[in-house]
Amino acid sequence: MTSRMVILAGEPSGDVLGARLMRAVEQVKGKAHWSGMGGPEMQAAGLVSSEDMNQLSVIGLAEALTAYSRLSGLADRLIDHIIDVRPEVVFTVDSKAFSVRLARRLKKRLKGGDWRPKLVHMVAPTIWAWGEWRKAAFEDSFDVLLCLFPFEPELFAPDKLAAVFVGHPQADPDPDPYDELSQSYDLAVLPGSRRSELVHHLPVMLPVLARLHDSHGPLKVVLPAVAHLHDDIVQMVSAAKLDHMISVRQIPARQALGQSGAMMAASGTVTLEAAVSAVPGVVVYHLSPLNRLFARLFYKQDTPVLPDLILNKRHYPYLLSPHLTEQRLYDEMAQLLDNLPRRRAEMRVASQQLRHLLKAGEGCFTDNLAQCLARLI
Repeated sequence: MTSRMVILAGEPSGDVLGARLMRAVEQVKGKAHWSGMGGPEMQAAGLVSSEDMNQLSVIGLAEALTAYSRLSGLADRLIDHIIDVRPEVVFTVDSKAFSVRLARRLKKRLKGGDWRPKLVHMVAPTIWAWGEWRKAAFEDSFDVLLCLFPFEPELFAPDKLAAVFVGHPQADPDPDPYDELSQSYDLAVLPGSRRSELVHHLPVMLPVLARLHDSHGPLKVVLPAVAHLHDDIVQMVSAAKLDHMISVRQIPARQALGQSGAMMAASGTVTLEAAVSAVPGVVVYHLSPLNRLFARLFYKQDTPVLPDLILNKRHYPYLLSPHLTEQRLYDEMAQLLDNLPRRRAEMRVASQQLRHLLKAGEGCFTDNLAQCLARLI
C-alpha cells in the first residue's frame, strides 16, 4: 500500500531541501503519495501542491505581523487538507514560525481523537543565535527535528524531542568544481530569493556594480534568478542600463558561484553555498527599523553570516541597515577586488573545513538522511 505523506515548504531553499527529503523518505518507505505545499523542485519529486508556497514569502517581524491574518488562513486550509488525507507523517521544512503555528493547531484539532500523524520538522530554529525562547515551542510541537548543523541536537531536551544531525547538502561534492582557469564571471550577485529582498537590495547593488565596472573592470557579472523573480530582475537591470555587464540567468545559486571569482550577496543560506564553493565576497541585508530593534534586543551573535558562525572566524564583511549604503558597499567590494588572490586562498581553506563539519556520514546528503530517517519514521 502506498504511503500517504504531507510535506510543506515556503521558500526556494526549503523547496530544494524538501525535494531531497522526499527522495530520502522514499528510500526508506518506497514510493509515496505526496501532497501539501511546495515549489518546482518538490513538484518534480512527486508533490501535488495545493497552495502557492510564495504565500510564505515574508521577511522579518514587521511583515510577519501584517501578514498574520493571511497566514492564519493558509494554516487552516493546510490543516483541513491534512485531516482529509490522514497521512502517515507530516513534514515541515524551514519557515519556522509558520511551521510551529501549523503543528500546534493541528495537534489541538486532533486532540482526543484516534489518529495523529508523526510531525517532523527539518531545519532547527537558530536558538544559538536568538536565545532559547524558541526552544520550547519546537519541543512541544514536533516529534522529530532534523538538524543541519552538528552542534544543534544537544540544544534540545531528548525526552521531549528526537533531534538528530542529518548533515547538510552543501557538504556534497560540487558537480562542477570551482576552477580559477575556467572562471566565466568576475562576480556573482545574489540579492535574495524573496521579492521584498529584491526591492531593498538591488537598488543599492546595481549602482555599486556600475562603479566597480568603471574602477575595476570591465567586469562580467552573473545574477542567478529564481523563476518568479526573473522578469522583475531583468527589468531592474535594464532600467539601470547594466545589460551589457550583468547576465540574468535562471540557474542555481551554487552554479553561478562556481563560475565566479567573487560575490555580493544577501545574508542567508547562499553565504554557506559561497563559502563551500570557496568564493569570497561581501554580505548585505536590509532591516526595517522594527526588525533592527528586534535584532538589537535578541540577537546573540556578533555576525549574521552563517559560515562565519560555524567556523568561528570572520571571512565575510557584512553591511546591515542603516549602514547598508552605496558608498559603504562600494568601499567593501573595492577592497575585496584589490585583495582577491589572498581572499580566494583563504576561502579554499575555509571550504575544506566547512565540508568536514557538515558531513553526517560517508555517503551523499540524501543517502545519509535516509539512514537517519530509517530510525525515526
